[in-house]
Amino acid sequence: MSTPHTPAGVTDSLHIGLFAHLADHRGAVEQTYLDYLDLFVHAEGLGVGSAWVRQFHLAKPDAGRLGGLPSPFVFLGALAARTSTLRLGTAAITLPLEQVLRVAEDAAVLDALSGGRVELGLANGGQPQTASAFGIPHIGDRTQSRRAYLEAVDRLAAALRGEAVTVDGEVIAPARPDLADRIWHATLTAQSAYETGQRGEGVLIGTTQVVPGEVSAEAYHRGLAEGAVPRLGLSTWIFPGRTREEALAQAEEGLIAKWQWARDFLPQADSTAQIAERLNLHYGTADDIAASIATHPAFAHTTQIQLQLDGLYRSLEQQKDALELFTSDVAPALNAAIRREVAA
Repeated sequence: MSTPHTPAGVTDSLHIGLFAHLADHRGAVEQTYLDYLDLFVHAEGLGVGSAWVRQFHLAKPDAGRLGGLPSPFVFLGALAARTSTLRLGTAAITLPLEQVLRVAEDAAVLDALSGGRVELGLANGGQPQTASAFGIPHIGDRTQSRRAYLEAVDRLAAALRGEAVTVDGEVIAPARPDLADRIWHATLTAQSAYETGQRGEGVLIGTTQVVPGEVSAEAYHRGLAEGAVPRLGLSTWIFPGRTREEALAQAEEGLIAKWQWARDFLPQADSTAQIAERLNLHYGTADDIAASIATHPAFAHTTQIQLQLDGLYRSLEQQKDALELFTSDVAPALNAAIRREVAA
């Protein structure tokens, strides 16, 4: 571990968040939503600091996929009513598929109702067919798409700060100026991570990056102005077991399924262990998991772990057990490693 932890400055404890796709259905979609509300409430009781949910639009029934969560603000509103301290994060709203002022209004209302607990994660992208279904022009050129996305983010932030959005000087109500300082960007490349650092906003690094997570993490820190406080969330998949071999064998089916989806833009993998490495899966005993995360090259730059407990588990109770193991045994070991580096 290295000095990138130090600029966070005010704490020697790693923030632990819980991230969910809400797409690993073991039954009805409705039950999946209810199960994850239950898991997030349980997480707050264990000291987890934030809940992050990904937005998914549309589904392909003939492919056996029942869809994920199209409306994060609705879900997080229900979660806000069940919790009191948990930060409420979107990871992420696909902004080009949305009306910018409506995102600002929904986020502002949720922030007001939750007592200022919203973390607003945004992303560029969206498939052409999805944009078409929503009646939104798709920008195929990457440079133009990136420019349009950042301009939309700027409009959203300005609206949250209470700046006029009409020629008559009307503003969104309620305005939430502080929320404009809690914007995060889900990035896939080092360049977009670097630009996020330049903007002084938070960066979300997932398990399926075009480049290794540590490359994006380093680029983000390089883009930050001197003295800026970093906000870097690293998605981290875990699967406990009595041994590393047993855990990997039990996780293999879910690993292969995700690999089939992501293999076209990830480095080649020739074994289940290599697939686990490519997808940032840490597995085995609590000591194994802690050592694996602490030695991951991106961890040195991380200010919060966004723990993933989906895709590999057979039941809600199994997910709760894994979360309890992480908060009781893994997180303290990671915090001890951070304190040693800060002291050094």
